[in-house]
Amino acid sequence: MSKFDAAPPNTHAGGDDDALRGQGSLPMNPTNNADEMVDMDAYRRAVPRWKRIYQHSLTQMMLLSVQAFCGPAMADAIAGLGGGGLATPQTSNIATAINYAMLATVCLFGGPLVNKLGTKWALVIGAMSFPIRGSSYYCNSKFGTQWYLIFGGFFTGIGSGCWYVAESGSIMSLAPSGARGKYLALWIVSRNLGQLVGGAINLSKNHVKGAVGGVTADTYIAFLIIESLALPFAFLISPLERVVRSDGTRILVSEKLTFKQEFKLIKFTMSSKLILLSALWALWSFFYSGTWSTYLGTYFSVRSRALSSLISPFFCIVGCFGLGFILDIKSLSQRRRAQLGLFTVVILNLGVYIWSIVMQVRFNAANPGKIDWDESLYASSFLPYFFVQTTGPLSQSYMYWLLSSFATDAQANVRNGAAFRCLEAVGQAISYGMNTQIKANPLIGFCVTFALMAAALGPMLVLVNATPDRIPADVILEAQEAQEEKKFQELKAEA
Repeated sequence: MSKFDAAPPNTHAGGDDDALRGQGSLPMNPTNNADEMVDMDAYRRAVPRWKRIYQHSLTQMMLLSVQAFCGPAMADAIAGLGGGGLATPQTSNIATAINYAMLATVCLFGGPLVNKLGTKWALVIGAMSFPIRGSSYYCNSKFGTQWYLIFGGFFTGIGSGCWYVAESGSIMSLAPSGARGKYLALWIVSRNLGQLVGGAINLSKNHVKGAVGGVTADTYIAFLIIESLALPFAFLISPLERVVRSDGTRILVSEKLTFKQEFKLIKFTMSSKLILLSALWALWSFFYSGTWSTYLGTYFSVRSRALSSLISPFFCIVGCFGLGFILDIKSLSQRRRAQLGLFTVVILNLGVYIWSIVMQVRFNAANPGKIDWDESLYASSFLPYFFVQTTGPLSQSYMYWLLSSFATDAQANVRNGAAFRCLEAVGQAISYGMNTQIKANPLIGFCVTFALMAAALGPMLVLVNATPDRIPADVILEAQEAQEEKKFQELKAEA
């Protein structure tokens, strides 16, 4: 076996392998030594059917996906209108930049907060903030109240930060080891199905040719209603320690730490090689959204922008499940799947960026005005935006899969997810902030995004080539089970 194919040392990366540890000597918190493998026959006899369905990992993933549909997907659908659907994108970009700045701040400290609150209550807090976004856009469109749009961006950033940290830890913990790619694809697709519904609403209300300015105010009422539906589903989330996966395993949950210990782990997590090596990728993975949203708002008519929010999710659904199947190929080692996934994501994004830059250079030479869908230029100018709505989510889904490949327990997933989401939000805040000047050339944003991807590739290659061949949490779980079995046999022998 070649060195390239060899498994990394100390595959359970929870304590012995310094390659992915942070600086310092803080030990891993002790884990619950209870047997984490469920006796499925006894479980079926003792637990009612409705409760087994409710506690099933797929059910919980679907409940999270419904919330993603109602919250982040509606936010993406509004962004998919180009400049939030407003007559000019500047105010929307300012509000969005503030939103992501607050989101990044909350995510920085989100690990301790969510681990103390629990994922359920963090999701509830986040879901309560979702309707503020739709209402702020409605008020700005209807009454011209720009202060509420900016105020709303501030508060939705706080609520969404709590929600995103809880969500990222949950989605990386819920899936059985052999189905992580498909579970993550389900999550990503749910967000894009939300955009699909939002896009249908947009197009139904903004399909008349020649309309100028922003989309109609009634459009935001529909978004507001859907955003309000997230809260009841947040209350249905089960604590992670009660979830039973389809393969009969439970989620490894460590004992609770004090706030002081949790805050010490912020520095430990942010300085770990896992986060340092993925930091540029995190900044890049959402950076595209600000520039491409401004591109759409600058060069396309109202009804073209409405159409874009309807059709953009279609290819993303296919692409995310395609990547999910690649990442779950059983005949390949986890490291080889990580390498193949990285290659796929980078090549697809590279093609889209080159196309976008070529189109923007043409627009700089001759401004096309507002392009409508019945014009010959529409297809070639719109398709880069169409495809980036797939290649962007692919990079995010892939990174969460990769982070979960190094997981030692559910709390580690929460901390790693919080750190990664913090960096993602910083990238989004910079991207939208860069585009707050409506005279800014989108070509600058395209080139910066391209450069970020190129800079992120080197560290990611190092990280991907260090991917363990098995998830550390699974190895730890098996060691605990072997220890319990040994104790049982010893007690049986003594009896």
